[in-house]
Amino acid sequence: MMQENDERNRTSKAELEKDEKELVEEIRNNGIEIDSVYDLVNNFENAKYSLLKNKFTGKYHKVYPILVDHLDKPHHPRIREGIIRALTEKDARDIAKDKLLEHFYKETDRILLWVLANALTTLLTAAEKKKNPDIGRVKSGLM
Repeated sequence: MMQENDERNRTSKAELEKDEKELVEEIRNNGIEIDSVYDLVNNFENAKYSLLKNKFTGKYHKVYPILVDHLDKPHHPRIREGIIRALTEKDARDIAKDKLLEHFYKETDRILLWVLANALTTLLTAAEKKKNPDIGRVKSGLM
């Protein structure tokens, strides 16, 4: 786990920007002005969270297919985390849950595995979670 954190911390901002350039351009081409996938994460329109300085606030359901598509493209773990977190929205369920579930069962990075479990906890029904008990185990740190 320490080694995974070290890799994430060694990556420069320029490397991350290069990694997500295509993704950001695709999202911008759909009318959503962002600088990073993380502008979609925690993008509250609520004044209570005004300390979060996101470039974009609002709904972005029209780019869910782009985010899902990028799950299958090679990205730095930090960018993959942002993609997964951006898909952790209840209204992304229909388009994202199957692909997130697929990635959950093949993910080898422990941090991303937890991020996927967290996303799936939001998107899956109780019955689906029961059929996939590993999600709860990973999220609670038992795996």
